Amino acid sequence: MSRPIALATALFFATSAYADAPRVVADIAPLHSLVAKVMGDVEQPTLLIETTASPHSYALRPSQASALENADVVFFTSQGLTPWIMTPLETLANNALVVEVMTEDSLVHFEYRESGGDHDHGHGHGDDHDDDGHDEHEGEDHADEHSDDHADAHDAAHSDDHSDEGLDPHGWLDPENAKSWLSQIADTLSKQDPANAKIYRDNAQTAAKEIGGLTDAIRAQLEPVKGKPYLVLHDAFQYFDRRFELDFAGGIVLGDASAPSPARIAKAQDVLKDRNVACVFTEPQQNDKLVKVVIEGTSVKLGQLDAIGARLSPGPELYAALLQGLADSFEICAEG
Repeated sequence: MSRPIALATALFFATSAYADAPRVVADIAPLHSLVAKVMGDVEQPTLLIETTASPHSYALRPSQASALENADVVFFTSQGLTPWIMTPLETLANNALVVEVMTEDSLVHFEYRESGGDHDHGHGHGDDHDDDGHDEHEGEDHADEHSDDHADAHDAAHSDDHSDEGLDPHGWLDPENAKSWLSQIADTLSKQDPANAKIYRDNAQTAAKEIGGLTDAIRAQLEPVKGKPYLVLHDAFQYFDRRFELDFAGGIVLGDASAPSPARIAKAQDVLKDRNVACVFTEPQQNDKLVKVVIEGTSVKLGQLDAIGARLSPGPELYAALLQGLADSFEICAEG
């Protein structure tokens, strides 16, 4: 066989293998990153929600609605994270295979850490987490993932982002969950696209090994941070802090995302003193004025945690960068 014919034949088979690749949509950037890792060069998935937007309340652009209409497979995190998504999935993606990844029984699941001094982690799964040093903490509250200004209440239609079961949907912040999702994504795509099944499964295994190595590195990096309490504007990071045994002291904003009362702010200030908090964190899309009020007159450090990749470029490398960014933020803020 001549070289031009051989090259043409190779291109034909390569094109044929990828021609029927499924059109895939993923809701948030961390999940999209894992899907992109699995798909590799076969096809690029579409990200539904921009990294700079709140996943809790979102209006689809025409191009995003079109992506749902044309999708063969849609991966979304959970109804608790994106309660609005069910209607467009039913009306636009009714011909697609829809996979809600947080429903897997094998995952680590935690209920929200409730307010009012009742620190019930309520985890139904995830026995491999070390709970030592957490249950005695006070002042745990939580709110929406991101908003333009947490000093203002969200629209009433989106004021409660808890699912009916109280499940904390931020499961991607535990790398063990991400590894499980890689396998789930590969299995799903392999059934939809048997011609590329080996590629999907090989990519998933490679990505899982990378995440495992990153987990070990972060655990070593954060060893000096253990025992240094931290406070957040709202509690979105328990999957990360429990995996790496960090010391959560509480959240400032109430679960309904309303502006905290003076008593609530005073309570957070008491936690700062009583727990000797090392660092208080806000998030990229949130106004930090409430945090500054709480820490005024203290020497506590102010840091920033990014749960969803607001300042990262979407794609296969985002997930690892997200975890590493969290680790770096904890390390830097706890120094000194």
